[in-house]
Amino acid sequence: MFKIGDFSRLAQISVRMLRHYDMLGLLTPNHIDRFTGYRYYTIDQLPRLNRILALNGLGLTLQEIADLLGGGTEIPLDHLRGMLLLRQKELERELAEKRWQLASVEARLQQIEHENNPNPYEVVVKTLGPLPVASIRLISPTVQEVGSYCNALHGQLYRRLRQYGIETIAPEVTFYHHNEYVEVDIDIEVATAISDAALAAAPVVDAVQFHEVPGCELAATLIFEGAFEEVVAAIQSLLRWIGLHNHVPAGPLRELHLSGPVQENGGQHAVNVIELQMPIEPIAGQ
Repeated sequence: MFKIGDFSRLAQISVRMLRHYDMLGLLTPNHIDRFTGYRYYTIDQLPRLNRILALNGLGLTLQEIADLLGGGTEIPLDHLRGMLLLRQKELERELAEKRWQLASVEARLQQIEHENNPNPYEVVVKTLGPLPVASIRLISPTVQEVGSYCNALHGQLYRRLRQYGIETIAPEVTFYHHNEYVEVDIDIEVATAISDAALAAAPVVDAVQFHEVPGCELAATLIFEGAFEEVVAAIQSLLRWIGLHNHVPAGPLRELHLSGPVQENGGQHAVNVIELQMPIEPIAGQ
């Protein structure tokens, strides 16, 4: 048996909390010396303590946990694992939302700081030629989940193309199909370029679409280097430049991954080289 101080070190929980759990009937000592009052615990009490900590981490109050585990009842391991996995997904979504909010705030700060200064990015207007691609198109529920959805879809796309025996060529590209700014139901298309010959011989399947993205006479473009979650400021700078030059978007925003496929370049948080392309046209009547 272990004294309460030794058990606290083994379990990585304070003596104060162990005493609190004892008071609530959540985890009582295996033995209390009737002469000294010392509390003693055994190693086989760790599983119950781990369940208490896990349930508390899920957001349950200690009283709710006491009610749930009343009478010494143990939650089945598979049930607890499922609850923790759900909580993990919730926290990941919350973290993605906070990251997006932080990136948006930073982007707005940059806009404010550069209101009377030149655009921090060099914008180039050029003609875009047609681009044969293989792609998967899907709706992301929220703007915060776009990164994880794109990453998963690119992985699915490359697995399918290997299955079909189709060779890809640069660049990898993501299209955002919206005529206005939205934060839910984001229409995204992940794609990779393929040769004209591969397009002509492509199979007819439901999982992957093979088509030629039309070119355009005018596109405002810029080069961004950094993590994907930091690209918001560059997009806003590009759109600001377009507006200042009396033009409007005339097609989906294109995000070309010049540093290679995302999954081969270290994922969403790695330093990536991205070309943003926005087809544009003059404002009507200008």
